[in-house]
Order: sequence, then C-alpha cells, then structure tokens
Amino acid sequence: MKAPRVHVFRLEGLDCAACARKVEAALKEVPGVVGAQVSYASGKAYLVLEGEDALKAAEARLRPLGYRLRADGEGGLSGSWPWALGSGGLLLLAFLLDHLFPWGPWPYALAASVGVFPLALKGLRGLGRNPFSMQVLVSLATFGALAIGAAQEAAVVVFLFLVGEVLEAQATAQARKALLSLGGLLPRRALRVGGKGVEEVPLSALRLGDRVRVPQGARVPADGRVVSGEAWVEEAAFTGEPLPKAKGKGDWVYGGSLVEGGSLLVRVERLPGEGFLAEMARLAEEALLKKAEVERLIDAFSRRYTPFVLLLAGLVAFVLPLFWGDFRGHLYKALALLLIACPCALVVSVPAALASGVARGARLGVLFKSGAALERLSRVRHLALDKTGTLTLGRPRLVAVVPFGVGVEEALALAKGVAQGSAHPLAQAVREAEGRALEAEGHREVPGLGAFARVGGKEVGLLRPEALALPEEVKGAVARLEARGHTLSLLVEGKTPLALLAFQDAPREEARAVLGALKGMGLRLHLLTGDREEAALALARALDLEAGEVEAGLSPEDKLRRVAALAEEGGVAMVGDGVNDAPALARATVGLAVAEGTEAASRAADVSLLSLEALPRAFALSRKTLAVVRQNIAFAVGLKGLFLLTTLLGLTGLWPALLADEGALLLVTLNSLRLLWVRG
Repeated sequence: MKAPRVHVFRLEGLDCAACARKVEAALKEVPGVVGAQVSYASGKAYLVLEGEDALKAAEARLRPLGYRLRADGEGGLSGSWPWALGSGGLLLLAFLLDHLFPWGPWPYALAASVGVFPLALKGLRGLGRNPFSMQVLVSLATFGALAIGAAQEAAVVVFLFLVGEVLEAQATAQARKALLSLGGLLPRRALRVGGKGVEEVPLSALRLGDRVRVPQGARVPADGRVVSGEAWVEEAAFTGEPLPKAKGKGDWVYGGSLVEGGSLLVRVERLPGEGFLAEMARLAEEALLKKAEVERLIDAFSRRYTPFVLLLAGLVAFVLPLFWGDFRGHLYKALALLLIACPCALVVSVPAALASGVARGARLGVLFKSGAALERLSRVRHLALDKTGTLTLGRPRLVAVVPFGVGVEEALALAKGVAQGSAHPLAQAVREAEGRALEAEGHREVPGLGAFARVGGKEVGLLRPEALALPEEVKGAVARLEARGHTLSLLVEGKTPLALLAFQDAPREEARAVLGALKGMGLRLHLLTGDREEAALALARALDLEAGEVEAGLSPEDKLRRVAALAEEGGVAMVGDGVNDAPALARATVGLAVAEGTEAASRAADVSLLSLEALPRAFALSRKTLAVVRQNIAFAVGLKGLFLLTTLLGLTGLWPALLADEGALLLVTLNSLRLLWVRG
C-alpha cells in the first residue's frame, strides 16, 4: 500500500462557507481519504489520499452533490450566470406579456421554475448532508409562493438570488485572485550566464548556484544574492514599501522584485518554486484553514440560528392561523421567514474578512500563519522586543581602539592577525575593519576566554576584559567605554594589556520610526535582552525608549517568565529572531519573527515579518481586519433582525426577505474586499 500523500485541488461549485463544511464532511467519509480540509476563501480542497482509487471515490462522492475536483492550477470556478441570464430573460418576457396580453401568472411561473431548477437540484443532492442549505430554503419558498398564487414574487425571488450568487462569486474570485496571484510576479524566463555565454532559459531549468543576469526593467527570476552590479530594486510586493532600495554585491534579492535602474548578476540561492513568493502563498493558504475564535463562535451561533427561525416559520404557518385565521397570509409570512433563516451572510462575514486580511498581509510583508493570529494581534496591549538582530543589525562593528603603550595601527594589525583564526562575531568585526593584518600562526580558541595566536614569535590574544586582573588605567577605560554601551575585547601580549577594542551593534535605521509608530498606536513597549544593562540603555537612548521600558541581563528562561506575566496583563506580542527567543515567541499571545532570523524563531512564531518596518503594518492591518469583522457581523445580524421583525409584522414580503439575505451576503463580501487595498 502506498504511503498517504497530500493533494491540492480546486473545487468547482463552491458557493459559500457552509458548502465548504458540507464538502469537507462528505470527503472525510470516503474510504481511502485519510484527511480532508476545505477552504472556502481559497476555493481549495487539501486531501490526504492513500491511492488513486481514493481520488476516484472522492470524485464520485462529490459529483451527485454538484461539486467537482479540479487539479490545482486549472481554470477558475464557474458561477451560475447562465441560469441567472435565462431567468432574467424569462422574467422580462413575462413582464412584457403581462402588459400586452392577459396570460395570467403562467409566464412568471415559467420564469420561476426555470430559475429554481438548478437550485432545487443542488438542494436535493445535498439534502441528506444539509437540509437547511440556502438552495433548499429558496426552493421551498419559491414552490410555496407558486402554490399560493404569488408567481410574480416567486420569479423575482429566484432571479435576485441567482444574480446575488453571480455577484458573490465574482467578489469572492477577486479575493482568491489577490491571494493566489503572488506567483504571477515571477518572470517566465531567465537570462542564465554560463560557459556558453548568456542564454535564455525557462525558470524550470534554473538550478542552485546558477548565475542569472537581470537587466533594467526585468524581474528577478529567483531568490538569490547579488554577485556583481548595482541597481535600484522595487520590493513593494514583499514589503508594501513603494520606494526602491539600492542593491549591490552581497545583498539579497527576492524572486519577483523589479530592477528599476541598473543591472544585476544574481546567484540563485532558492529555486523559483521554493522562494519567498511561494512561501508567502503557502503560509497565506495554510492560514485560511485555521479558524479564529470569533469564527468558531459565529459557526456555533449559525448552527442554532437556522433551526430557530425555521421553528418560528412553522409556528407562523401552522399555529397562528388556528387563533387568527388567514392561513394564506400566515403561510406567505412563513415563506419569507424561510429566506431569512439562511445564515450565509453571517457565516461568510468572518472568513471573508480574515481571508482578505491574510492576503493583504502577504503583500505588506506580514505572513500570518492563521486567522487566529490575525485576530489575537488586534487585541494585545503589550509589545516585547528582543534587542540583538531585531532592533539592531546583529553585526557588531569596531568603533574604537584605545591603546596602552603601542600605536593604534600596530594594535589593530596585531588584533587582525589573531582574528584570522576565529569565527566569533567580534573577530569578524575586527577582520572587516580597515587596516593591515600581521602574519600570525598557531591560532586557537579557549571557550569563555578568547582567541590566541603567535605573532612574531609572541603569544597574542583577544579576550574578555574581566578575564585578567587589570591596571587602574585599563579599568578606568573599561568603565568609561562600557558606560557608553560598548562591547569590549582586550588585546594582550602574554598577560600585558596592549589595547581595548570597542564594538557597537548599530540600531537598524528604521527602528526609531517603527517604535514611534507603535507607541502612537497605544502599545506599551518592553525591550527584553540578555545583553548588559549599559548596552541596552545606550540603545534605548538612541531609539527614544524610556529606562523603565528596558529589562537587561535576561536569560531565555527570564524572558519566558516575563512574557508569560505580560500575557496575563492584557496580552503580549513578542518580536524576536534568535534561537533563544523561541520559547518566549511560543508563549506570547502572538509571536512575531523577523524573516532574517533563525529557523527556530520562525517556526515558533505565529507571524513572520519580512522586515522590522512591517511590524506597525501588522498591528494596523489586524485592527482594521477586526473592525471589518465587527462591521460584517453587524450588517448580517442587523439586516436579518430588521427583516425578521418587519416580516412578522407583515410589512415586508418574499423579495425584501431575499434582499436581506443576498444583500447582506454581498455587503459583507464587498466590505471584506476593502482590506485588499489598505496601506497598513
């Protein structure tokens, strides 16, 4: 027996979120289908199949229900526009005949019957799975209206419903298009540079390590690093920032970004189908499969709402006439209540908004891994931030050399000679400093102490200042430099201090503006770092943070405890990038990882950020999304409640009741689509 595999299909005929639940339940009953998830927002089914027979069985199970599995990548989903067009044409013809010839209600009855046919057929196919589907309710209302002689209203109801389905399908298709169009940014071909010169090849021919030429006006074909050349590159699809960025040798570029000025030679580091664009699309789709808390509450409410309204309709149709008579009038009200009983607008109100929010986030450099993360982020009041690699560049630079009895150039040359044999970040900063390096041999490292080598026959080392007993002059220099927030390394010959090397991890250029924007949103900031207090306070001063917002010298366990405490005080979002941040990221109400950080941090986080600049966008988008969710629920519940009351009072009839449903459905869908254009 073959091992189960995950297959992705598009679902043809998926009309609403309730349909998605029905299809998912049906697929889970098919032998050989180990697992099934259906996303209404993306219009896809994710199936874990044991073999080809399971796929055939799944297709056979869905066919009678009116759904079809299509291979991922095939054409889009078809709507009910042919039936809407036919029903509308017959309704217009019936209207003309009614005014020209006294044919009675028969032309309207014909228009209603033609329009209701696909709805009744689909309702019958799914009757065992969902007896309260909108197709069943509209069909019952239509046949009931025909039975009591309200043929004209029946025809209008069916036509409006079909038009509503078409409009909803188009609106939903726009959301799906925004979600699934990220891969369209990649060019179809690339200019590969090899032994035979430059050749144009399809993207599928690219391999890791290939070099590709990207001229002005072209898009980068794959994620990679610039080998040579300089150019302005527009990365709006990844960061939401329209201004291009300067790129040169050693810089990373994303597949799909646009070279606006200059030309680049790029080494392919990730294949086109595995690059950041593909990662964004994958994470966005996975997010749509995970329900938010508010979505689960709405689902639970809708499952009780429909039976309640149907029970009310039964009482109006069969009980009230026993006391007040007028059976036909009460039956008419009950038929209108059938249309109000459908919870479609309410069910769609939350996932439609979350899907648009997730899709827009992917365009703004914010990758939400679930709708729940998007929802929770809008409610947090505290923001905990790591220091190194998050607010700073994470690459210390040598900023000062303080010599003791030797020249600055000689001290730096000795230090560069010792640093050649060490992989420590401070040693790398020494190697990158300008100046000559003396020849050294016998390199060795002593963990917790420092690096050593023989230079000119003498033992020279770079070590922590606290590792030696220091003269007062050197102690004073150490105290002054540490008070400024510098990290120090002591250059020694034997046990004699030769110089102090001062390093600084520079803050990110955007960090100050980002923190200012976050404070403007009312968030309480907490800088949590394992670094020394002096270094943390120096960074805080540079970023306009208060001393009370800084907690230094924390171990990973300390960070975890602090984040857990903040989570109980109004919720906390944690931003980090390192392995030591992973526990705190996992414990936070919402964990956010910078994409440049470690894989452990990225896996522990609920949200991935392309850059620190995307952090305010994440909060702004989450709050706007939750506002739209609240608006959608208000629209859906408000319209339903209003027309429920007016129907019971006899003020509205069948077609206004349908407008209450289809109008609310279209309204919440269009309102959700607004999120696709927010600036964050």
